[in-house]
Amino acid sequence: MFELHVLGTSSARFAHGRSVSGSVLNTPGGLAIIDCGEGMQKRMIDHNRALKSSGLENRTRISRTRAIFLTHGHLDHTWGLLPMLQTLDLDGRRNPMVVMGPSTREAIDWATRHPGETPPEESGISSTDLAILFSQWQAIGTKDDDSSYPIDWVLIPIDGDMPFKSPIQPLEGITVTIVPTHHGVPSCGYHFETNRKRGRFDRERATTLGLSDEQVGKLAQGEDLLVDGQTLTAASFRGEPHPGCSIMISGDTAHGPIGFDAANLPSPPQLLLHEATFLADQQERATQYYHSTASDAARHATSCKASTLALTHYSSRIERLSPLVSEAREHFSGGVAATQDGDWFAIDANGDVSHHVRVENGWNKKNL
Repeated sequence: MFELHVLGTSSARFAHGRSVSGSVLNTPGGLAIIDCGEGMQKRMIDHNRALKSSGLENRTRISRTRAIFLTHGHLDHTWGLLPMLQTLDLDGRRNPMVVMGPSTREAIDWATRHPGETPPEESGISSTDLAILFSQWQAIGTKDDDSSYPIDWVLIPIDGDMPFKSPIQPLEGITVTIVPTHHGVPSCGYHFETNRKRGRFDRERATTLGLSDEQVGKLAQGEDLLVDGQTLTAASFRGEPHPGCSIMISGDTAHGPIGFDAANLPSPPQLLLHEATFLADQQERATQYYHSTASDAARHATSCKASTLALTHYSSRIERLSPLVSEAREHFSGGVAATQDGDWFAIDANGDVSHHVRVENGWNKKNL
């Protein structure tokens, strides 16, 4: 149902063979990119070539991308976007592209009145707010009339801490929920969920009422019936809907957003991809720079009732990943994986998660 290919696990800069942020999400409704750090298009091409040469059917073709979701405006999460959009133009793309990310109403208003400009410090608007960056990027050559394909630049105002359904749903059959995060600039995570399946139809009750096959068929299709002066609602013949598969990607965040509380989410994610920039001995530094430790990530995973936690976005100080896993397991009882560049995760129709670990000649599968 979902495939998440993690193509960058470093924070801020390339370190220890790790690239900066960028992931590819394959969904039943199309392919999406979540964050687009420097060199993302090459990483996608190389990864796709490796998948093909390994005999796998999975793909990360840039041309199939329907939407790009940015978690915030910092350059280690966005610097690869313009080159990718320009390459798609050179390749003659015709299908529209959605590029979306969080902002504030104040920044959106300022950028509308001052297109392409950088806000003064006294304005209180960050120069890395995506409203400012989108305006500047359009000014240097990515306007719709300069491109072979239309680009829909979508800014999502973040007004509070509660998750909310995205006003734009670019992936058919997938509900996208915006999860506000704490990172010093407008930022968010994304919760993706497949459509929920209808509950089981109570055929036994229909039979007991002596309904005809035609009447049963109408109820099963959701049509209410009037029988002997009594209204039979189709909904009353259905059990509780089955939840869809879901995955959540945190972006950068300090510990504590209420969006990580399961009560505030559409469903507990089978997989949570969460930054783990630091270990717990750097908690003060993590808080200062609005980042998370592996312990913070684990607490969020527990709070949102995730089945599996995948760690990413490591500081250049971190060379060995096993201490991150050990720390996370102290606060989370589910599966924990320290993701490396090129790893990918699969979530099947039953919600089971598997981790495909990058090795020299392909991938090794691990169940979580």
